[in-house]
Amino acid sequence: MPGIVGFTTSAINKADCKRTLQEMQELITHDRSYKKDELFCAEHMCATRSHTDIVDRAPQPYSESGIYVWLEGEFYNQAELSGRTGVASSTDPALLASLFRRSPDLSFLKNIDGIFSAVIYDSAQQKVYLVTDRYGLQYMYWTLHGGGLAWGSEVKAMLALPGFKPKIDRQATDEFLSIGYLLEDRTWFEGVELLSPGSVLIWDLEERSAERYRYWWWDSIVTLGERVDLVDAAEELARIFKKAVEERSGPSDRVGASLSGGLDSRAVLAAIPDYGKPVPSVTFGKDRSADVKIARMAAAVRGSPHYTMSLSGDNWLMPRLRGVWYTDGQFDLMNMHGFESAGEMKALFDICMSGFLGDTMLGGSKLKNKEFFDVVNKNHIAAMMGCSPDLLGNFNLYANLTKSDYYIFQNRLRRYINLGVTLLQTAIVYRRPFCSNKLVEFAYSLPDSLRFHNKLYRVMLLDAFPEYFRTIPWQSSGVPISWPQWAAKAAKVLNMAKSRGVGTLNRLGVRLSDPYHYTDYPNWIRQEPASSFFQGLLASPSALYPEYISETEVRSRLEKHLEGADFAIDLCRYLTFELWLQQVFEGKYREVDES
Repeated sequence: MPGIVGFTTSAINKADCKRTLQEMQELITHDRSYKKDELFCAEHMCATRSHTDIVDRAPQPYSESGIYVWLEGEFYNQAELSGRTGVASSTDPALLASLFRRSPDLSFLKNIDGIFSAVIYDSAQQKVYLVTDRYGLQYMYWTLHGGGLAWGSEVKAMLALPGFKPKIDRQATDEFLSIGYLLEDRTWFEGVELLSPGSVLIWDLEERSAERYRYWWWDSIVTLGERVDLVDAAEELARIFKKAVEERSGPSDRVGASLSGGLDSRAVLAAIPDYGKPVPSVTFGKDRSADVKIARMAAAVRGSPHYTMSLSGDNWLMPRLRGVWYTDGQFDLMNMHGFESAGEMKALFDICMSGFLGDTMLGGSKLKNKEFFDVVNKNHIAAMMGCSPDLLGNFNLYANLTKSDYYIFQNRLRRYINLGVTLLQTAIVYRRPFCSNKLVEFAYSLPDSLRFHNKLYRVMLLDAFPEYFRTIPWQSSGVPISWPQWAAKAAKVLNMAKSRGVGTLNRLGVRLSDPYHYTDYPNWIRQEPASSFFQGLLASPSALYPEYISETEVRSRLEKHLEGADFAIDLCRYLTFELWLQQVFEGKYREVDES
């Protein structure tokens, strides 16, 4: 995605600094419409930015009293920050610079409600600060190179560094091929890391040394105990949620919504304030799929102009090849839903309101019991969490955030689901109301029993937005959430049985489309143009992946899939990996002629 790039100059010939910085900037510029800030080069550091020109439109860096700030992302509680500190600034970079001048210890960071990453250069103290938001959703990658520090919003920016030789991390390969994403702060390249959530990396330009620390963590959340009234909690949750949506959807914004058959996106659409203008909504999927039908019903309640971005065997694959490049090969191309229609979305709205995180945080669908950790190496989990393995016997490890929720938030949500948002942010801006600090803190202060099986969430949705939820079905079960739990479970079992039946018939050669799924990748891979493309890359004698994984296994699964077996998930991961290798080492498939 667009963002910030830079480096300290100790390891780079001064004559090469601007050329290197310009090359880094070009590597993260993915559209002619992007705005590229001027190249900033001081005695000891260089930095610049490339952006979509939707938010933070003023040129950067913002400078004030020897403090220079580059920022990608947004703050949503500017008024609150200004009221608390007495600092009033017109832009987020200006506010960050002013706050830093007042509190150089960065203690104010924990109070910022936003999704952002930033670079602060203190020329007087000769220090560079890399900063991430609480949840690490606005990526900032960094590496030590030649005795200096380099950073970028995309991993690929490092390819411009003189003398940088990318080396594929074998553990990253194992993780991606087995679960579909990389864990914790790992990247494809050895020695390049993703900056941790809620963290600051401080580089001392004189000492050439780095210091890292976290300014916020989950144990900051104070629990309310088990005696919480369900109705009162639902009312407070609705109030906080509506406020979060309001803060992220101003009257002057061109706001739209990404709408599915689920609960979260529908709740966001319902909560967007009425500013007297329509709120367009888009849904990705097969024609006549359940997601499309349900989304259309929810849009009709709002009076939202609804657009279906159709996915089919003809249009899904080729646009996603450059999506692999945009996401640094970390996002399986099977899951790049909607990227095909990024241009159409951009024509409808600049700001997309997303239901990201809602179900995990409020629905409790990912809560697991202790057996969850019996299948995961406890020492590995403990190392990730920075704790003793002995603590893993305690179900509520960080406040009321269960260990399974932590694992899913830190890895699956941050390193996987969020990449879908990141990919589409190459064209438009996504805002995620469920990531509001107050909403997260309130949800995780509650006992898990209220979140489990959507207990609290269902009460809140039915009370706050009855016209959106009382009669309109939920795609997961096929019935409205107002139905009794036993009836919803029975309907879900029936739908799953129907889906299995369709899958069985497909394996027997009867090609049917499952209405309960909005994609059909197993069949689409067997069709043109995907069939020839998969075979052309994965069965090629010049393929690069055999250096890292078994060529025999890949070819066998490809052949069996084309004959009717289902290896769609594996094949898409193999292809993503091969494309990334060719993009990095051979310069191919970075931009694709879709004709």
